[in-house]
Amino acid sequence: MRITLYIVASLALMALLGAFAYSITTDSFTKELFGITLNFPIYIWVSIPMGILFVTSLLHIMYYGTKLHFKDRRWKKDMETLKDALYWSILKEPSKHKYIKNEMKDGASILDMCMIETNSSAEGLDNRFVRALEIVKDINSGKFVEIKDKNIKKRLSSTNPLIIQNTINRINSEDSFVEEVLRAKESFHKSVIDSALDKFVSTATLEEALKYVTLLDMSNFYKLLDRVDTGEKLGFNETIIDKFVEALDFECEDFMRLSVTTTKKLKPLVNIALFNKYRKDNSKAENAYLWILFDYERVEDIKEFLEEQRENEFIKYRLLLELRANNHHFKLEDFIDKKSVCN
Repeated sequence: MRITLYIVASLALMALLGAFAYSITTDSFTKELFGITLNFPIYIWVSIPMGILFVTSLLHIMYYGTKLHFKDRRWKKDMETLKDALYWSILKEPSKHKYIKNEMKDGASILDMCMIETNSSAEGLDNRFVRALEIVKDINSGKFVEIKDKNIKKRLSSTNPLIIQNTINRINSEDSFVEEVLRAKESFHKSVIDSALDKFVSTATLEEALKYVTLLDMSNFYKLLDRVDTGEKLGFNETIIDKFVEALDFECEDFMRLSVTTTKKLKPLVNIALFNKYRKDNSKAENAYLWILFDYERVEDIKEFLEEQRENEFIKYRLLLELRANNHHFKLEDFIDKKSVCN
């Protein structure tokens, strides 16, 4: 009930009742109360209970109205907090929120640990949610979004999935940004660095790749070798290969993969000398060296190498050498699987 209407109606009722009593009689009535003699016209005495009821009811209304007002304010404040929690969860940056009402605290606090995924239209929502959903939609679609809202830029951390994906989107759309990421690798998430490296090795020469060799892994190096295999001029030679072998942690499988490319691109004597050097420095290169010798049919070199090894080592190679010595013309690939020879 509106308090103004109640006051006006109550006063009007009191006035009507007083006027009605006045129309009946204008006599006075005397009453002694607590030693005080009260002498009022009868219409005043009739109005006094109404006035007392009016005042007490008004105080009652004001008390509970004020109580309800503050309760309503607490709910509204909690609703604003809830909206803020939803907003940051949509932007994949959930954070701690404080709620006043226990009813809200018990349920809504879960948003402080959640990232919300949406797949419907933002039509009809608050403008703040519309902007957030547009950002999410554009980033997830592969677009690079320049986030202009300073509050959003300040709150979104470097580990935020949206920030990571947005940075990857920028890598995919801006070639000049790739090396900027690699130069400032400490400022970016590992997946961003991996994406930048993947983009970088798809266009860089081997000499350029050496600038970031400490960041490269074998999958990056393999992509460079794949490009060499397809005929791209990346500056592939024994000198540059040495630098990669020194910098990267080569396993047996990696030497085998490298031998595929060197056999295609280097002269036989250069290739043999290169892997002879590697196998002396690292036993993990022995399979690749032996494979190259068989591929070039360097029988004397094969025998010399096998004589240096224990008899229970390189059994398949020994058997193949013996079969060939007895005019059994097995192909190397048919007898030994290059992909599993290291296992």
